[in-house]
Amino acid sequence: MIEKIIRKFGIEGEIISVSENKSGIINSTFVVIVKKDNGIVEKYLVQKINTSVFLEPYKLMKNIEEVTSYLQTQIKKEHDSEHKVLNVIKARNGKSLCYLESCDGERDYYRIYKYIDNAVSYDGSVDPHIIYNVGKAFGNFQKLLRNYPIGRLLEIIPNFHSTDIRYKKFMEDVRFDSEDRVMDVAKEIVFILKREDICSLITEQLGTESVPYRVTHNDTKVSNVLINKETGEYLAVIDLDTVMPGSLLFDYGDGVRSTASTAKEDEKDLSKVSLDLELFRAYTDGYLSEMAPFITYEELSLMPESIRIITLELAIRFLNDYINGDTYFKTSYETHNLDRARNQIALVADIESKMEKIRSIIFELYDKYKEKSITRSRKK
Repeated sequence: MIEKIIRKFGIEGEIISVSENKSGIINSTFVVIVKKDNGIVEKYLVQKINTSVFLEPYKLMKNIEEVTSYLQTQIKKEHDSEHKVLNVIKARNGKSLCYLESCDGERDYYRIYKYIDNAVSYDGSVDPHIIYNVGKAFGNFQKLLRNYPIGRLLEIIPNFHSTDIRYKKFMEDVRFDSEDRVMDVAKEIVFILKREDICSLITEQLGTESVPYRVTHNDTKVSNVLINKETGEYLAVIDLDTVMPGSLLFDYGDGVRSTASTAKEDEKDLSKVSLDLELFRAYTDGYLSEMAPFITYEELSLMPESIRIITLELAIRFLNDYINGDTYFKTSYETHNLDRARNQIALVADIESKMEKIRSIIFELYDKYKEKSITRSRKK
């Protein structure tokens, strides 16, 4: 199967090895090593796109091609030789995807990227230096794309971070209860019900001058930043499937949620689940070192709330998937999504207990980088 795919992309040579990367929970990913006829060994990242999640894979790839091309141009303008951008390989027909037909006539879509060497990614880290660089990577990503013509971006998953709409859909599915699971999660549903008011805090202002649409990554976790093996600095932002128009608040909030939590998303022992303030500070420090000069005051004011809102949103998504029969996220056992939902609910509660400290640290770091920005402007 892999050989058929790489030949469609014009990659010739002997396949030395194929290994599956199982860290993702949406697409299927394989690292393929090929020895060319001239003896050169090259690595490729081959991905099968989950078309249950991404219904229009060619639209998805259009966003990725345009954004990566723009990023490459911006990096060249800044004479940046340290950082990398995903490099999309075109198929023989000039398209960024190819497909194989299954026995029942269904199409499986594949894409290939050049493999980025000298890099490592982490499912998680407790090293503040790594977390700082993850925050810096996503801050730099948004900084470089701040003038990208937002109208060119397509919405790959409608209402992906419309927390208020996800809440309404969740309540509809609770009432429908298609899998007869609602009675088992009454406590979790009540927790979410009590926080209905925060679900629209960001979305009701999105698209205004105060909270403008920006190019957003929408999956700002540690594993989506490649780290330079030698320096420990960030090397590249990867997994651009959900690049869409949105608010930087969702990217920032999800970055903190995923990097500063003291436990994995499916940890069952909820006593282990909390927000590590040192890691939160490290991520925010890295992020604001790039983005402080470019955010609005309203965005700054909503940054503390964004962490709580995005965590609640993910709790809603996990619980919704559970009550609907686990159709979106990959699961390893029957209550996997329920455990994830309970985990995120526990994290919301801990975040709420630390909101004053969170707010204080954000404003402290913003002031630091705002002053540096003003100083640089005066020197110019």
